[in-house]
Amino acid sequence: MLMSRGASLALALTFPFFAPHAFPSSSLPANKSERALAYNTSGADKYLHGDLEGAIADYDHALYLDPRFAKAYYNRGLAKYDQGDFNNAVADYDQAIQFNPQYEDAYVNRALAKDNLNDLDGAIEDNNQALKLNPSDSYVFNNRGWAKYRKGELDAAILDFNQAIKLNPKMAQPYNDRGVAEKEKGDIDLAIADYSRAIALDPGDNQAYFNRAIARSDKDDTDGAIADLTSALQIDPRYVNAYVNRATLKGLKNDWEGAIADFTQAITYNPQSSDAYNQRGLAWYHQGDATSSFKDYNQAIILDPKSVEAYNNRGNLQKDLQNWDAALADYNQALQLDPKYAYAYNNRGIVEQAQGNLDLALADYSLSLKLDPKNVQVYGNLSSLYEAKGDWDMAITYANRAIQINHDFTQAYNNRGVAEYHKHDLTSAMADFDRALQLDPNDEHAYNNRGLAQQAQGNIEAAVMDFNLAIQINPQFSTAQRNRAWAEYAQGNILSALFDLF
Repeated sequence: MLMSRGASLALALTFPFFAPHAFPSSSLPANKSERALAYNTSGADKYLHGDLEGAIADYDHALYLDPRFAKAYYNRGLAKYDQGDFNNAVADYDQAIQFNPQYEDAYVNRALAKDNLNDLDGAIEDNNQALKLNPSDSYVFNNRGWAKYRKGELDAAILDFNQAIKLNPKMAQPYNDRGVAEKEKGDIDLAIADYSRAIALDPGDNQAYFNRAIARSDKDDTDGAIADLTSALQIDPRYVNAYVNRATLKGLKNDWEGAIADFTQAITYNPQSSDAYNQRGLAWYHQGDATSSFKDYNQAIILDPKSVEAYNNRGNLQKDLQNWDAALADYNQALQLDPKYAYAYNNRGIVEQAQGNLDLALADYSLSLKLDPKNVQVYGNLSSLYEAKGDWDMAITYANRAIQINHDFTQAYNNRGVAEYHKHDLTSAMADFDRALQLDPNDEHAYNNRGLAQQAQGNIEAAVMDFNLAIQINPQFSTAQRNRAWAEYAQGNILSALFDLF
């Protein structure tokens, strides 16, 4: 019978047919033996047609008539396995093996049931017994390799996958499974090569496409990953994880409309997916649709009241809307659920800083860094906080730390430039503002700040040009408008200055 392991993360693996063998029943009157065989045959037919309850009822009759009927125990174990009743499946396989210790398929399938019960040592031992009976069974080597993989014994798992491939080079599954183990070891190129071999051998293997997509994503091959997920969805249009992952990758390309469409498909096929609602909410957020974003975050929380990410994301939305109390409540809830969630400490610190509670913000930023010492955003926020305190040296120190981690972090260059400006180091400030604008030509704050540095150097015309650019990017940027007014006033353009001020 076709045995398959349920999805674990994204790595659902399908196993081959294990055909049950016929074994002699105990000595019974002919009529009882024949009736037991008839019920077993009827049960097998019902099983093949998907009638698991009917099959189990027939196997029960067969075993009532012949309590030593190993094949009926085995078949009933298959049906219970397919129902997800792994404990009782193991119990039936136990009986089959008791009455026929040479029953290889019973060992193989009992191993699968034990694997589903996380009895990995038991699964490995059953596979060992099956290999004693048949040392050339490539499927059993592959299954044992998977159990070893799940135990974290990656090298031992790969050896079993190698043996499975040696015994059956045209079997796709061990290539896929070996790729999983190689990826876990960090051998991404080897993993991609094995996934590709699995696909070449079985072009209908949607799981191999999915796994290769994840590996390609790890190598920043976003387009290749999206193409693989698209192939997986062509094979199985209801593959929820493929929609979710493709949507996430589309988000990396700023294709928020495409991401929303994929998350919507995932929700259509799994309306109880809190994660899909949460991530679609994030996509709506990036599209600027606060209403839809808020609705999705709410639904994510309804479906999973312990979703730390959904509370944090809803808090971010509330923060952007300057609903400070609501934002704090969401961050507090996220941290109550997970006191080690570094992002929520950082985000709560931003709200506290916006409210003027600098010491509370400092405490939260410090907690965030303790949990995630390489979070460049927190260093940037600490730089901003020390600027608010007027401690320019500390502001520069934290900006420097951010730049050490990420040489392309625009906020840190801008923050350091502000501190240098206040320390009257205008040359360094100009260089940092230039670098910030090189990284992000649409940073209105960097234009405004460079305009101030230009003005301090007496370059009034250049200052006005920078203030103009800041206002073009953000016509509501009142600070840049006031600064332009003073620059225009310094040029003698009184009317223009008054227009900007009023």
